[in-house]
Amino acid sequence: MAAFPAYAKFLRDEFGEVDASALIRTEMESGFPKQTKVSARAMVTRSCVVVVDSLADYNSFMVWFRTTINMGTDWFDWTDPVDNTVKLARIVSGSLGKREPANKALTAWKMPLTLETWSS
Repeated sequence: MAAFPAYAKFLRDEFGEVDASALIRTEMESGFPKQTKVSARAMVTRSCVVVVDSLADYNSFMVWFRTTINMGTDWFDWTDPVDNTVKLARIVSGSLGKREPANKALTAWKMPLTLETWSS
């Protein structure tokens, strides 16, 4: 199983997570809507900005993305910074967003992406 590269870090200010619903909700003609649980787990989507500190790390990350995890379609081991546990993750839609240099020397780079994992 591939692992998220150790040299790639997350910007704490840009990190957030949203749980998908594990329920089905049905509106009723009168009274309260009905809700029922349809899944034991929910998909958790995490918006992130990944930063690498060198051009070599940027190029390594792009090789990892393009080949090791097959343009973001494959699952990989990722350590969740919230609870420090290793989870299976993948990049939503295989999209890294707009990759931008973090400095004028083009040595550090930042890349927005969205990860998805299963809830515990």
